[in-house]
Amino acid sequence: MEALQIGVCSWSLKMPDIGDALVAVKNELGLNLVQIGFWDEAFKQTDRIIKLIERTGIEVSATCIGFEGEDYSSIQRIAETGGFKPNNEWPQRLAKTKAFADFTAALNVKMLACHIGFVPHDKGDSMYAVMVDRLKQVCDVLAHRDLTLVMETGQERAENLLEFIDAVERDNIRINFDPANMILYGVGDPLQAVDILKDKIVHCHMKDATWSKEPTRTWGEEVVLGTGQANIPKLIAKLRSHGYTGPLVIEREAGDQRIADIKTAISLLERTVG
Repeated sequence: MEALQIGVCSWSLKMPDIGDALVAVKNELGLNLVQIGFWDEAFKQTDRIIKLIERTGIEVSATCIGFEGEDYSSIQRIAETGGFKPNNEWPQRLAKTKAFADFTAALNVKMLACHIGFVPHDKGDSMYAVMVDRLKQVCDVLAHRDLTLVMETGQERAENLLEFIDAVERDNIRINFDPANMILYGVGDPLQAVDILKDKIVHCHMKDATWSKEPTRTWGEEVVLGTGQANIPKLIAKLRSHGYTGPLVIEREAGDQRIADIKTAISLLERTVG
């Protein structure tokens, strides 16, 4: 990858077939970098996906895993159902993560991203130790395949996220920084968060949002890149000041004009990166 190379999340195109999405990334958007994500079992078509990637010549910055049963209808519901937190879902989700790690390694990709699930802010909460132990297991699974887990920002304040990473005590856990998620969840200023997380950031989503009137209780609103409160130009400047040279991957998860919105984002990033 080139320094600060612009890419896009495959799911942002809202195309059910990964082959159609890759062609659109190359031909309609003119990009050569993609993050590939799956929330179902389609990733098990590994040979087909490898051939599609080779055919388009697109580079994959990272993979991204999601789980059936995750409910984003409210902040409260995703807190209950997201990532590795639900006790009843933990064995199945760990098994899927192992299979997805094999898929990621087969693509010769080094980073696997996910929302790990809400970590309690209170380290005295019994679930905190449970989450630390579960993330140690996930990191060990990935380490055996020479992969790094990149946790996505959003649910935790930057200070809490950094403390949690330290508690996990694994060298292969880093951060996928998503400025909009911090606004959507209402947990902190993205610019300040970059100063706190800095060298832990290895992958970035370029997404924008506006704050909710009730932060942490109701969702903010995702908007077209450059029209929200994430202050993307200043954010990129701050990332650069901390030595970040990783990808800038556009994520658009709202609206019904995905291609047009992503093109707007590309233009903004090209002007900003130079």
